[in-house]
Amino acid sequence: MTRTLQSKLKRQRARRQAVFLVFGCTAVVGLVLLVFSLTSPRYDDGDSGIHTQTAGEFIQATEAEERSSSAATPTLSLGVGGDVTFGLAVADLIAQGEPAYPWAEVSPLFGLYDFTVVNLEGPLCSGTISSSTRDSLDMRGDTCNAATMAEAGIDALSLANDHIMDYGAAGLEETLSALGAQGLGGFGAGTGAAAAERPLLLEAPSGATIALLSFSDVATPTSAAGEDTPGVCEASLEDLEEKVGAAARQAHYVAVFVHWGEVGSAEITRRQREIAAACVAGGADLVVGCHPHVVQGIEVISGVPVIYSLGNLVYSSESEAGKNSIFAACRFNMGRLTSLEIIPLRVEGGRPTPLYDGQAEELLRGLKAASPGVDLEISPATSTATLGL
Repeated sequence: MTRTLQSKLKRQRARRQAVFLVFGCTAVVGLVLLVFSLTSPRYDDGDSGIHTQTAGEFIQATEAEERSSSAATPTLSLGVGGDVTFGLAVADLIAQGEPAYPWAEVSPLFGLYDFTVVNLEGPLCSGTISSSTRDSLDMRGDTCNAATMAEAGIDALSLANDHIMDYGAAGLEETLSALGAQGLGGFGAGTGAAAAERPLLLEAPSGATIALLSFSDVATPTSAAGEDTPGVCEASLEDLEEKVGAAARQAHYVAVFVHWGEVGSAEITRRQREIAAACVAGGADLVVGCHPHVVQGIEVISGVPVIYSLGNLVYSSESEAGKNSIFAACRFNMGRLTSLEIIPLRVEGGRPTPLYDGQAEELLRGLKAASPGVDLEISPATSTATLGL
């Protein structure tokens, strides 16, 4: 091959490479422009026929997308009852009747919800030596009561209170074992701080999950769980919001149970309100209180209901106020609590019974009066009250 021919071939290859390079760059630029035109906001330029997406329209579109996402969040129903003890006079009443005696009138109610949760006031154990200095308050119940609770439709129990450690670490361990054997979840107390603080996660048939947390603001210092010692989870304003926030990241919904307030008093304390506000700030969808053994009012904080005290559920109280109780029927949807119905109960002889007609209205009117600023609509037809959310 002559040098002239080689030179000519080189020039031809160079021209082809240049053409290919120009064509390739043009194609890349065109593709970029096409993608940009499809994804960028459209502008309205008078009669040009091109529409501008205004800031308001963009916000509306974003909110619609968020609503669509929230609507996809599965639903969950939760029934919540107050203080339950199998000690004191209740133990004698059960012994005279049968283990399922306390639940005869309310077990049909429990079956209406995905989950039903109550506060267990005192351990279920066989111990005979109490570690409590309150000798007159023996709140211990027999372990057989775990089976009757499961049969009645209870699914989980809040344990962070001032009596669950009355029979020490052994009593708590036996309680947890008895509950576990019946498929009941206990939360708020454990073999150490990590176990006591750990939320109980429950999944409904719809796929929705709820995290249950329990804190005690009234337990003795020796009842608090340590790093390696059994006990209850204390309500500390220093880290309460953080603990609730951690649970909120694990489930669709969060319900927080707090043992707080003054026994026998319908007055809500400043401390209760501070704790409630911290729970809401952490991401709680519902805050429920126990311990006063009487019904206290309801408050709504940033759209989140706070029931300061449900009163007793299974208990033998000598006071008239202690015989009044409320049961909360909660329905969660679209990422929040969307419905809360209050069902009035009367607790006689350790057995709760739903109230109707005039008795129900009287209790609900008292609850409404104790809940200023709260939209609580009483329905005579159903003998219940609905909280406006």
